[in-house]
Amino acid sequence: MRRNNNNKHYGNVKPKNYRAIYEEKFYNILFQLRYPLMTVIFFTTLGVLMLMIINNKSDGQSVLNYFFHTVITFSTVGYTEGYGTENVNLNRFFSTLFIMISIPLVYIYGLVTTVNVFLNSNITEIFRYWRMYKAMDQLKGHYIICRFNGITRELMKNLKKRGIKYVLVEPDPALEEDIKNFGVEYYVIDEPHKRSVLLGVGIERAKGVISAFEENTQDLSVIVTARLIRPDKDKFSIFATATTEGAAEKMKLLGATEVIVPDVAVGRRMSSFVLHPPSPTLSGFLEKIAYGERTDIDIIEVKVDQNSDLIGKKLKEVKMRQETGATIVAIVRADGKMKIAPSGDAEIKLGDSLIILGHPKALRRAEEFFEAHHIQNKEGEKVS
Repeated sequence: MRRNNNNKHYGNVKPKNYRAIYEEKFYNILFQLRYPLMTVIFFTTLGVLMLMIINNKSDGQSVLNYFFHTVITFSTVGYTEGYGTENVNLNRFFSTLFIMISIPLVYIYGLVTTVNVFLNSNITEIFRYWRMYKAMDQLKGHYIICRFNGITRELMKNLKKRGIKYVLVEPDPALEEDIKNFGVEYYVIDEPHKRSVLLGVGIERAKGVISAFEENTQDLSVIVTARLIRPDKDKFSIFATATTEGAAEKMKLLGATEVIVPDVAVGRRMSSFVLHPPSPTLSGFLEKIAYGERTDIDIIEVKVDQNSDLIGKKLKEVKMRQETGATIVAIVRADGKMKIAPSGDAEIKLGDSLIILGHPKALRRAEEFFEAHHIQNKEGEKVS
């Protein structure tokens, strides 16, 4: 039996097309206008044909005159022949009858139906959704956030400061008004554990999924579904919250990159205040860096693997700071030992983790700097 190569590893599931849903709603609104439009076309054609018969003329100029005559008649703009005719009385008699018939059927019926359709269809809201989902389809490198609550509110505020795009997936329709008021740019009201939903919000183009439900079962469902679609752990991250450390361990086994237990995180933070009496300036500064609240400074970790040509070189020989503007503030050796504020004589070794501090732009240059120092093979491709 021949295998279908079009089937994905996560099953033959089609992405939910949110833009198409609202396109269909928009077309349905236009479809309701078919009868008024057909009525206008019918009576316009009838008027032109009758005038052609009455005046016994069918040349192009006459047809154009009759068309104009018909339009100004049922639109109640006014009436005059405006062209030569020998049947003035007959023309006026026909126009009188045409007005009596066309005004109720074309003007009043058409106008009332059109106004009623636009007032009851909520077309402006449909257009807003369509425009949002059209833009959402273009997103790349974004994050998918599952659940709208206090945790994700804070998260979205920080991502917005950094200019990081995200799509919110919220299963509860009752929260949509709060989501709008909060200013979420892209969101869908749907179940995030469904493959079609995650595919519809661009999980194949995203950098990661963040799940912060109040119940572990919902987080577990999202993690399993997301990791099924994106098994590449190096390129796709899954972050979640859990109510207990045991649940957090299960989530990691199922594919989560990192899991936070809010009670444990808050408890450890409070312990740090007790053990290290806080300085208003220092503690605030470190907290903002750690939680990404500052936009002018950040910190990253760069791993030194076997493909780096910097192994065995001293920091002063590398000249990373001069080229990027970022600073190596610590080196964590492969055995876990940490070297704080390393001097220029510190040597870069295999397995080191370099902790680098600097402006976000400088950190991006630092990442490019270390990427450029990967050993290349004979074909010029980087060794992986």
